[in-house]
Amino acid sequence: MTPDMPQERVTWSGSLHQTFRLVPEPSKNLKPFLEADGLTPDELLRLLPYDRARAGGSERELPDPKRYRDGKQVYETIGLLYEDEGGRVRVTRLGAATRRFMNVINAPNAVILGRHAAYALAACQLRNPTGAGKKYDASMRVFPFAFIWRAMLALEGKLSSEELNRALMRVRDETDLARAIGLIRDSRVSGAPEAMGERVVETEPIEDRIIPWISMASFGWTLIQDKKGQDGTFYTIRPNAFEVVREASRIHHKHREFGSTAEYSEHVARWAGLPEDLR
Repeated sequence: MTPDMPQERVTWSGSLHQTFRLVPEPSKNLKPFLEADGLTPDELLRLLPYDRARAGGSERELPDPKRYRDGKQVYETIGLLYEDEGGRVRVTRLGAATRRFMNVINAPNAVILGRHAAYALAACQLRNPTGAGKKYDASMRVFPFAFIWRAMLALEGKLSSEELNRALMRVRDETDLARAIGLIRDSRVSGAPEAMGERVVETEPIEDRIIPWISMASFGWTLIQDKKGQDGTFYTIRPNAFEVVREASRIHHKHREFGSTAEYSEHVARWAGLPEDLR
């Protein structure tokens, strides 16, 4: 790493704005995205919920284009869809399966889809051809969701925002992950979170920058429980998803360079191992 290398390229990004939720209720923009196969970005944008707050108080007739870009970044990263070379949205088999589950999914049955999703998430890389993924340095050999799970499994099945922000978001490879887990464990004993290091994300509200990572690692909260309604401090692995997460976390993928977002997203979706839809 050279002294003048931008910090955001060697730490996990805190610039994600979109969260992903399936339970207890799907994100409002999820259905339009997953039903958008073959649409152009502008056509999809017209179907997205209008958010006047993000329009800056203007009289804009369409949602802010950020609504499309932010959603696309998250959904491409986890293998639900991508924008092809012709500028049209393409929904993967994992995206199509998620769409089919949307109307019936709940906390007790979420693990049915979550089992397939976990294997897909284990293949997700921090450095990838998506808009945000291209900004990372080549030294970043990180599988962020598998790393989050391995940390949680090593740390009593739970992880706090401070632990993610101060320790995990600095991880660049497997060796760093082991070191981060040790820092978190020591911090819990000492009660001194600052011992893990400085925060990667400083922009307020900090929690809004952390939640997108957990929402993806949980596949819309099907694998991990939101800390709201729990103790308010720790995100925890859902009891009925514990073995699923453990199994998926044991997969160690070889880090790859992908030629396109389509190649990357389809690669992730294939790892879900979904049966062929014969309807």
